[in-house]
Amino acid sequence: MQLFKLNTSLHKWLSLLIGVQLLVWLGTGLYFSLMDSAKARGNEFRQSYSQKGNLADFEFIKLDKVSEDLALEVNLIWILHQPYYHVIYDKGEHSYQKYHAKVFDAVTGQPFVLSKQQALMIAQNTYSGDGQLAMPMLVQPLITDYVRQQNPMWQVAVNDANNTTIYLDGLTGKVLRHVNDDSRLKDLMMKLHFMDYGNSGGFNHWLIIAFAIGCLLLSITGVTWLVQLYKNGLLSIKWSKKSHRIAVSFTNQGTSSDISATKSATVLDGLAASHVFLPSSCGGGGTCGKCVFLSTKKLPITLSEKDIYRQNSLRMAIVLVANISALMLIQ
Repeated sequence: MQLFKLNTSLHKWLSLLIGVQLLVWLGTGLYFSLMDSAKARGNEFRQSYSQKGNLADFEFIKLDKVSEDLALEVNLIWILHQPYYHVIYDKGEHSYQKYHAKVFDAVTGQPFVLSKQQALMIAQNTYSGDGQLAMPMLVQPLITDYVRQQNPMWQVAVNDANNTTIYLDGLTGKVLRHVNDDSRLKDLMMKLHFMDYGNSGGFNHWLIIAFAIGCLLLSITGVTWLVQLYKNGLLSIKWSKKSHRIAVSFTNQGTSSDISATKSATVLDGLAASHVFLPSSCGGGGTCGKCVFLSTKKLPITLSEKDIYRQNSLRMAIVLVANISALMLIQ
């Protein structure tokens, strides 16, 4: 019996937790169906900008004179039409993952560090709106607008109607993302939809795995509960809709009345259909023991009643005191 109570309690709590997230899924899924995908990208004022220069205008230094450390990868990049070597020593599988690299002037071989003024010029060239750009700030992760990014970025806030923010790679000045209120709303919906409450920036995290296990447990406990109810005679499929009358006495009023109930109805539901309501905190689940009725017919004792009432009381009762929320079917 204790296992049965534990099973039903676990099922109810899982229903509550999973039910809330299912409502969140429904709401966010509706948003994704109705949203304007073009606006949600955050590129309302973003424009293409090429920083490339003419190779023939430069005489490049040899790579072996640039860095003595063993490089994993070396790329020629352009920053404001000037050539640079992007030397990568270590990097992850994806571009947003943490990497270790340096930038060297491809003509002089000197180390290069992007300045605030250069970052501002790049940001201005990629922005087509009429908003005022603030001075760039070099920010470290974790960054709310770009939670997946694990490397430092230049953040350029724009004073416009949609609160645009431009993000550049902290080392190379590459434009990584334009963000505005539309894209922030989409990011919030993505966070809720994928349960990314820990700001991992993805959907492969422990919380969604735990939720999947919870859904499995909800199914198992639900089936177990149904089997237990069937064994106790509390679950039955009735095709007949015929009804018959039952005499009910109200001892506190000294009156009696007949109610009409179908054969497939429970005592609790039959009384409620006739506007006779008894207290019940479990909704007819047979676990609270709050709603009690006196029956002139001997009814079988359920496991719930055995757990709620003392055995002596049940054996000595001339008229069986049955828990109405045990849902004994009307015969």
